[in-house]
Amino acid sequence: MKRFPGLKLLAILCIPIFTGACAVDRPPTGGPPDTAPLAVTASSPEPGSLNVATESIRIKFNRYVTAAELKKSLIFSPVIKEYELVMHGREAEIRLTAPLRPAKTYTITLRKSLKSFYGNELATNWSLPFSTGSTIDTGTLEGNVWARRLAPAPNITVMAFNLDPSNASPPDSLPSTPDYATQTEASGNFRFESLAPGNYRIVAIDDKNANFRFDRNKEDFGVTGHASLSTGERDISVRLASGDTTEVSIRSARPVNTREIEITFNRPVTTRSLDISTISIREQSDGSPLPVLGFFGANRGEEESTFRLLTGVMNPKSQYTLTVSPGTTRGKPQELTFVGGMRSVTWPKLSVTILPPDKAVNALLDMVRPDAGPCIEVQTNLPVEESSVRKAVALSAIRKSGEQPLPITVSRYDHRTWLVRPDAGFEPGADYRVAVHPALITTLAGARGNDTLLVSRFSSAGPEQYGEITGTGTTTAAAVVEARRAGTTTVFRTTVQPSAGGGFSYAFRNLPPGSYTIFAFVPDSGKTSGTINEWDAGSLEPFRTATPFFAMTANVRQGWTTEVPAFRIPSGKTQPATSTEAPPVRKQRRKR
Repeated sequence: MKRFPGLKLLAILCIPIFTGACAVDRPPTGGPPDTAPLAVTASSPEPGSLNVATESIRIKFNRYVTAAELKKSLIFSPVIKEYELVMHGREAEIRLTAPLRPAKTYTITLRKSLKSFYGNELATNWSLPFSTGSTIDTGTLEGNVWARRLAPAPNITVMAFNLDPSNASPPDSLPSTPDYATQTEASGNFRFESLAPGNYRIVAIDDKNANFRFDRNKEDFGVTGHASLSTGERDISVRLASGDTTEVSIRSARPVNTREIEITFNRPVTTRSLDISTISIREQSDGSPLPVLGFFGANRGEEESTFRLLTGVMNPKSQYTLTVSPGTTRGKPQELTFVGGMRSVTWPKLSVTILPPDKAVNALLDMVRPDAGPCIEVQTNLPVEESSVRKAVALSAIRKSGEQPLPITVSRYDHRTWLVRPDAGFEPGADYRVAVHPALITTLAGARGNDTLLVSRFSSAGPEQYGEITGTGTTTAAAVVEARRAGTTTVFRTTVQPSAGGGFSYAFRNLPPGSYTIFAFVPDSGKTSGTINEWDAGSLEPFRTATPFFAMTANVRQGWTTEVPAFRIPSGKTQPATSTEAPPVRKQRRKR
């Protein structure tokens, strides 16, 4: 019998099909890079479905997603803990191991941070609301979350706890599991949908381990300015605060060489607040002191958790005890022991850098070291003696009649960073010459710099290089209004007193260009005179409301006035913080 020759060929072609069907949850390789965003293409049940009775939920994607990545992204409202997650190519199956509650609205949310196998991210949070009953809840709550330094806070978990309407005094503790949860978008905005009608307590946490619980001393938290919110509330404002309530303590001391010790604190310490007089080191055998000559942060940052101490020469065979007395840390003295460093150290030549650099025009001296105010910065690569820096630095104003020497103040940031200011302050639009003699600077190791004069001639920014923010509002009591520059701890602050009708106006002049957040609140004491009033973040354990506030962003341009839309400052912790949502475009006009 004559055989059909194509059968053998067909069998060979089918081999890859059968072998490829075995299973690895992995996309095929090859092809050009795929930059399109990850997206959900279908779901079962569909969004808004009623009378859902199912033991599994399916979600299809346009890209391959791993089970581990998907599990980190899933948010169930109300919380579902008993489930299994299985991937079938581009389809995810959520197998419920316990039945859903009857006549209940559920919402499954995928965080925007969900990524495909090749890194494609969702364009926005995705939600799947459905109901096990004949109706679906439509309650909403929405607002925004601000970071500690008042930038919009993305990827923050926001939880809603349903309060018993019969309880006139809400409890000061929270259940272990929230009733609903969602996540902030890149703008810091959040929105709860499909909520059951009622009153809720809103809590935000930087839920690093995605367990929907506040982990004290590890995560930031935020609470609202009122104990409960009814569905339908908008413009809910939450500002995060540090959940770390532990005292600052020294965690480790590690010799780097025979002259340097690297110390690490349990959390960042403000560089300028570090007082080395509170740190002492003694050799254990005879109690002789090891001199602590200076310190510096590796990054010259405003806050750092790791610093280096320059000391006298250590004996590599000796044990030492480092003691930190109250001052840098609070409470009892803390001690650590270590063996002396073994590596000998060879110092490089001393080098010096001046900021602003030579020939800088319209230098924004406020931004040289934003947390310290207008200044000139002198940087050295090695820690140096403070008295020698004062002798080595000279500042003069360049006038038509010639150079005029100016009396100056030189202050230490750390032993490698020095701030220089004229005693009378900088003149806007003036020309300056700062000179540094490295040969007069002595390092803490006893060396001197080269005998080469370093000079920086620059002009300070004039009024036209700055901008301003103005605005009006209403308040029921004396209030604090702040303008905080993004990316820094720079804060411009004023206090306002309302008129008989509650109105007030404010203005921030001579602001360096950039993005700012306007932050306003009524202090809990109701007074703004005397000491500086700080905003109260409240607490989670026990639950205590924060001071209500208003916040919005504004951009400052050179030579322009940014007029912020009028707003109302909420007052009193018993009042909802219903601030007016400002439009995204701020009115700007050129300064006169």
